[in-house]
Amino acid sequence: MRSVTASDYLSRILAREAVDRRSATQLDEIARKVELLCTAWGGEHIVEVVPGGGFEKSTANRSGICMDFVVWIRTDAGRRIPEVYESMHATFQRLGLRPIRRDVTIALQVGTIAVDVLPARRLSMISDIHEIYSSRRAQAITTNLHQHVLDSHEANRQDEIRILKLWRDQNGLDFPSFYLELATNAALRRRPVGALVDNVWATLGFLERLLVPRAMLDPANAANIVSDELTAPQKRSIALAAAAARSGRPWSEIVR
Repeated sequence: MRSVTASDYLSRILAREAVDRRSATQLDEIARKVELLCTAWGGEHIVEVVPGGGFEKSTANRSGICMDFVVWIRTDAGRRIPEVYESMHATFQRLGLRPIRRDVTIALQVGTIAVDVLPARRLSMISDIHEIYSSRRAQAITTNLHQHVLDSHEANRQDEIRILKLWRDQNGLDFPSFYLELATNAALRRRPVGALVDNVWATLGFLERLLVPRAMLDPANAANIVSDELTAPQKRSIALAAAAARSGRPWSEIVR
């Protein structure tokens, strides 16, 4: 019997974690529930509620911590995005949902499903420039969420990102997904597509050596320094975990 190679091992994990049609149907059901909850906050201000994050970028895992949704707020809502974020958080709290402030989202439990809600406001109806709120930095951020999705598909590093998300979650690391994605793309900029094992290994090396000193900028807005979402000690924790992964352990001990 042929032994299981590292490539086989990681490929089997990806197959196990694939988001299937059933997951997509569940996503639609949860989206309707999230839309009702957001309507309780202020239905007249909402354009739509749509899946976001890993589902749009094809970087979601079945066992992922949560489902992401973008709540598009009307341009003329008359509220600044920090007020929108805090007001929405307060409404969810009154509804007994026990919301938790995360990087730029509000985490909720909808039934048995963990959900991240991202309030986003277009700066104009003829532009794809959006404003979101970073609770970590306590400031509004201008960005382009549509461009993030396009960039992710163009980079074509979904498999590596999915493996690294599992590694992050299984090690309990505080590492925002967008930051992880930017770091992965930076690590693999000149590396071939499809070399999954070598690419994950190279990215872990990048995290070990360069995550702490290197600034990561939002490709849609260089003034948005995404790496500022984490403190230096938080970055060092990730770097140490990456170093431990590269210390001679078998893949079965690095990611499951």
